[in-house]
Amino acid sequence: MGRKAGVMRVNPKHLTRRTMPCFQEMLVFLSCLHKFNYDDDKVVKEKNALNICMDVQAKQGKQHNTINYHLQRISRTMKGAG
Repeated sequence: MGRKAGVMRVNPKHLTRRTMPCFQEMLVFLSCLHKFNYDDDKVVKEKNALNICMDVQAKQGKQHNTINYHLQRISRTMKGAG
């Protein structure tokens, strides 16, 4: 029932906006879409804001310096050494 020895866990609740960059824009878009009975023509401003955010994120590329990335790298090296 307890945790296994040697297992490290990271709480995803502590992740910041950096890991979910367009989350706020997506929530605004979806709530407005629901408000106007899923009519795309009435949520153009929110849709454009979400598209701009996604375009900016696509141009930035991936970042591999998260804590989970480093834990996976350490785990692979430790398995290879042992």
